[in-house]
Amino acid sequence: MDQAKGILSFIQLRHPDKGYELDGVMSALVSCTRRPEDLPGEVAKTVLAIAEIVGKSIMTLFNGLSLLKLSPEIQAAIQAGNLPVSQGYLFASNLDCPDLRGSEQ
Repeated sequence: MDQAKGILSFIQLRHPDKGYELDGVMSALVSCTRRPEDLPGEVAKTVLAIAEIVGKSIMTLFNGLSLLKLSPEIQAAIQAGNLPVSQGYLFASNLDCPDLRGSEQ
């Protein structure tokens, strides 16, 4: 969770002119793997540098950022070690599931 928050903050601070929120950063990561030419050159360089520094693939970084879309309770459970990160990835990939939306329906 801390690494994902750090990556998000770093990209936001490095490229304040882009106005990236979480979804924008996640979209930039996907674009960097699929169509890097669609990204501004500096953003692509930032994403590639982060991946190299942390020693993880861009899609692994994407998965980590997806955990930030989870409710604060689920994030806290992951951070405390009460919920496996792999379960968090499953929750994050199924955010449209009514059971995970809670009272937002």
